[in-house]
Amino acid sequence: MSDVSNQIFRQLHDLDLKFGTLRDGDGQMVELSHSSRCELVTSPKLSVRKRAFQKFYRQFEAHKNAFSATLGASVQRDVFDAKVRNFSSALECALFKDNVPVGVYDNLIHSSRKHLSDVYRYYDLRKRKLRVSKLHAYDLSAPLVPKMQKRYTWNQAVKTIMDSLEPLGDKYCSILHEGLTTGRWCDRYPNQGKESGGFASWSYDGPQYILLNYQSTLGDVFALAHEAGHAMHWWHSARSQPFQYYICSILANEVASIFNEQLLTRHLIRKAVSNEERAYLIDEQINRVIGTIISHAMFAEFEKIIHALVENGEQLTVDALRSTYRKLKELYHGPGVTIDKELELQCLRVPHLYQAFDLYKYALGLATAIALSERITRGGSKELNDYLGFLKGGCSKWPLDLLRDAGVDLRKPQVVDTALTQFGQLVSE
Repeated sequence: MSDVSNQIFRQLHDLDLKFGTLRDGDGQMVELSHSSRCELVTSPKLSVRKRAFQKFYRQFEAHKNAFSATLGASVQRDVFDAKVRNFSSALECALFKDNVPVGVYDNLIHSSRKHLSDVYRYYDLRKRKLRVSKLHAYDLSAPLVPKMQKRYTWNQAVKTIMDSLEPLGDKYCSILHEGLTTGRWCDRYPNQGKESGGFASWSYDGPQYILLNYQSTLGDVFALAHEAGHAMHWWHSARSQPFQYYICSILANEVASIFNEQLLTRHLIRKAVSNEERAYLIDEQINRVIGTIISHAMFAEFEKIIHALVENGEQLTVDALRSTYRKLKELYHGPGVTIDKELELQCLRVPHLYQAFDLYKYALGLATAIALSERITRGGSKELNDYLGFLKGGCSKWPLDLLRDAGVDLRKPQVVDTALTQFGQLVSE
């Protein structure tokens, strides 16, 4: 019964919303969907990006009351759960299951706010590079180096990922290669009624399962590397832990997936054959940090605020959600980005907000993965064994303890600060 709000969201979001069609950058009429939107909003053509953005959010405007009521019910459930279990807040209740101190959550927000000037610098660079008078949300994913947009067949994607994961050893790579080829771990391509995005599921004594909506972009290659990291985490854990200890927490599992993305990034940058290709890949990493650490810190702050509103007896109306979200967007994007009214509804379409206080884990996962990838590529057998020991740990320890044993202590704010300092250096480069 408590999961009804999430079920309603999924039915609305994945099945009921129909966005129509529009012309892509080549003038071809294409269906606008959750999958195709990602490619359309990265079009080099401003008119295509703008039309896709406005047409997409028109459906959320039309269903704003249903979505806001669903999100409000989800928050009320969280607040109720916390009260009946005698927690001081819904946030404290949510963090309890992973034994994560509230201070770790707050450190993420504080560190992200501290480095927002580098985000503003990047958006100023983006505005100048795109030669637009105003920078809008639909300009934030446009390629700064359009000619470096590459297409990857499935086999090319698998080979690229395997090459990048060589630091993890022959055994890790051979098992994953078999899974992604003859092992048939992955449901690869978009299909009618198929859930958007991607995920990896687990099996204690059977094959791994990965769902993707693969469309041959570099972003899809990274999505495959990400979900493959999840699958290999489950694989190692299932073979090292008894059943009751093998299911990993989201916080630990996100590190394993994002870690693979970081090795892929390092590999591609190292293999870049021109300054343009290197610039393209650096821009991808910059956007990955903004999309995972900065944006998820903003979502974490948004979740904390709207739960506090309900805890204080206030109603989450459409207007309350829009105004709260807009203020955070203005802060995290800075004065150089125009916040369109449609963007206020972004908070209604993020699946994780209907299962609250999860997004901070992805932000901490990237910060940790940056630190671990640096540690392993610069280290030796001890550092690798520490990481493989983490993969084998399952939930035999609390996630922060598993990560500390792997070499990164998230109880210290320096982990996020270091990742965002590196981000600032990439912006400068």
